[in-house]
Amino acid sequence: MRCAIAVAALAVIGAATVLCPPAAADKPLPACAQTATVINPKTQLAHQDCRLHSGDSKGLDFDVRYFNLPEAPGPLAVKVIATAPSGEVVQTINELIEPSSPSPVGLQDLDGDGRDELIIPMAQHPYNGSPNTRFSVWRADGERLHFERTQMEGQAVYPSGDGYLVVNGGALISRDLWFYLPTPAGYSLVTVVTIEAEQLEPGTNRVLTASCRMHKEQGLGMVDMLAGPNYLGSGQLPVPEAEATFCDSPAAKAIWPHAERVAICSPPEGGNPPVCSPGRVQ
Repeated sequence: MRCAIAVAALAVIGAATVLCPPAAADKPLPACAQTATVINPKTQLAHQDCRLHSGDSKGLDFDVRYFNLPEAPGPLAVKVIATAPSGEVVQTINELIEPSSPSPVGLQDLDGDGRDELIIPMAQHPYNGSPNTRFSVWRADGERLHFERTQMEGQAVYPSGDGYLVVNGGALISRDLWFYLPTPAGYSLVTVVTIEAEQLEPGTNRVLTASCRMHKEQGLGMVDMLAGPNYLGSGQLPVPEAEATFCDSPAAKAIWPHAERVAICSPPEGGNPPVCSPGRVQ
């Protein structure tokens, strides 16, 4: 019995050693080939242990190490150790990822505040035939050295042009734009707009008309776009201008910019005129 227990214990230790190598992982790492990462590359990029260096005012180093099992087709976890120029470790980040992770960890100032965000692509899966990537963004606010995590999913992430961070995802004829607000707690979701192709040109599939509608409105209160309840049990409702504001944002207008925008109207109820999206009544 003791022999069996000892063998089992050795097996557990062996598995842990594969996922989390000991002393060898403490060797100095080479510099990463590139600092920025690609959220949704056409082909999977290599994941290599390396050191990222932030070019912002804090000048932090990020040692990136991936862990996997021999039978796994790709990495299963990543550890990132953030170190100040003094050599002090300021934060250790552990993230579970999937073998489908399309690209390595990277640094980029996503919101234009002068500080680099840490971006960890975790997995890539198809959405209506189009690949979308689930990733985490770690943000340090102002002079802080501690990074806060926000999970996102899409094909690209970039500034909206009007103060938000936008994640662009979806499929070929339907785009979801997730609007996030930078905060000391990372990024907070404000709202999501969906832009759909309504009419395509035969033969070329060029988008001729498109609609825009807003949903997931709970975060609008952060930007003063929630009004008080106007009927029993309704809770707070978006102000009438909210949908039009986000559907007319630079990020939304950049989706199929030459397509005519058309309103999608709900059926009339209770003698009221139909409510049309975005934010118009016909």
